[in-house]
Amino acid sequence: MKLSDESNYTLSYPNHSLYQNLLMVANKIPEKIAVVEGQKNYSYKELITDSNKLAFFLDYSGIGKEDTVAILLNNSYYFIISLFACFQVGAKVVLLNPRLSEKDISNNFIDSDAIALITESELKEKFSTAIKHHAFNIKIITDSYAYIKPTENDYVLIESILEKNDFYTEDQSQSNSVALLLYTGGTTGLPKAVVLSHYNLLANSIQFNTALDRKERNPEKTIVLGVLPFYHSFGLMVCVFSPLFKGSKIVVLPKFDPKKVWEIIIKENITELYAVPTMYVALTVEKIPVKNLKLEICVSGGAPLAKELGEKFYRLTGVKICEGYGLTECSPVTHLNPPDSPKLGSIGLPLPDTKAKIIDPETEQNIMIEGEIGELVIKGPQVMLGYYKKGIESIKTFTSDGWLRTGDLASIDDEGFFFIVDRLKEVIISGGLKIYPREVEELVFKIPGIAYTALIGIPDEYYGEVGKLYVVKKEGYNISKEQITEFLKNKIATYKIPKEIEFVDSLPLSGPGKIAKRELEKLNNR
Repeated sequence: MKLSDESNYTLSYPNHSLYQNLLMVANKIPEKIAVVEGQKNYSYKELITDSNKLAFFLDYSGIGKEDTVAILLNNSYYFIISLFACFQVGAKVVLLNPRLSEKDISNNFIDSDAIALITESELKEKFSTAIKHHAFNIKIITDSYAYIKPTENDYVLIESILEKNDFYTEDQSQSNSVALLLYTGGTTGLPKAVVLSHYNLLANSIQFNTALDRKERNPEKTIVLGVLPFYHSFGLMVCVFSPLFKGSKIVVLPKFDPKKVWEIIIKENITELYAVPTMYVALTVEKIPVKNLKLEICVSGGAPLAKELGEKFYRLTGVKICEGYGLTECSPVTHLNPPDSPKLGSIGLPLPDTKAKIIDPETEQNIMIEGEIGELVIKGPQVMLGYYKKGIESIKTFTSDGWLRTGDLASIDDEGFFFIVDRLKEVIISGGLKIYPREVEELVFKIPGIAYTALIGIPDEYYGEVGKLYVVKKEGYNISKEQITEFLKNKIATYKIPKEIEFVDSLPLSGPGKIAKRELEKLNNR
């Protein structure tokens, strides 16, 4: 069985900041379009120029090294320039999820030590109380010609900053500087801010681009659809950093709408699509204009991809979905399937310079038997510095010999491909026997008319806990609980068949399309 070798790095990782890396790319192709948003095109030169202007304002306002700037935005060009402007002045950025509650946003402001805010009108109103009660030095609104009330004279319009000819051309960040604070989804506990350096993120973009571009393709002709949320590590890496650092074009969409996505794919000749499984489910429901597709690569991540979904998408489009894997603590990508020959059901092979192995979660001993299940652990240049202001929790996340514990149960086959079985904390122990939710969910998904499924453990007096299955049906299908139970018979052990089944209109989501099982567990514990 092949395991990742503990060897020296095979790739070269620059000893400079993320902004410096973007500047080097822009100097080579200044007039090339970097970002498309709506009817507007922005060149690499404009990207640098606008970043310089915003950086000048931040520096003038006293924002610099060690400071934290909160970015609370939907996908946009302004999101991208805000990132690099903050990096220029040496500040670290905390990216906030607009789908969070106001209480969570307020807690993140406080926990991250944010002293500046960049947001938009819609979110300014949504989180008005949290923003009002936090002492920001400056607050910037990115909407073009947004209306600011007379009582809100502490807000500054980004348009008023960019219309001036004041430039900040320095770069106060270094390779080892902290770039981002990214809060984990909190699906298995309280959210913690992952600390990622410029080196972590730049290394991961190089690793990902190297693994992705095995085909003879010109990266500068690549057109990426930026529909995954930029505030999340997955969307940020594959839709912002990686495309920009190889000179590609990004077409930005602020929110996911399957019909709109297909329209943009055709109109803009999109060659690379990055999405999560729930997005691919929605995309397969829409009428797909197969004849006009220019898609070359489709990547899925963020949550397990059901084999049936991958096969269906291929039948409809002729494009194979290349599944990958990662976690915020790893910047986030660690594994990817070969784009030209992905193995369905597998998360693929470790990225270059990424060491991955399976251990016994209790003893930390290596598991060397092919197909045996254990916890996946990681080493590599993309692994985080730790959790912000949480030293003890940071230490606990690593094994005694320095491997990052992912909390995911996995196995490896004889070709070195990794397979995620389930989350370590989501395994259901029923009468002393283990039930892996993903196994059951993938089987149920094969039933015609099933849109989404989620299996959780619920308390049971006799067995300790048993499985409860939540099901979302596709429109026009009439499926009964009995049909699901009958379908599962003889396919899995009797104890794995859900003892309860509930049909729902939708499932709670966290992050970029992950099903928030923790929320389902809360419903059953009321």
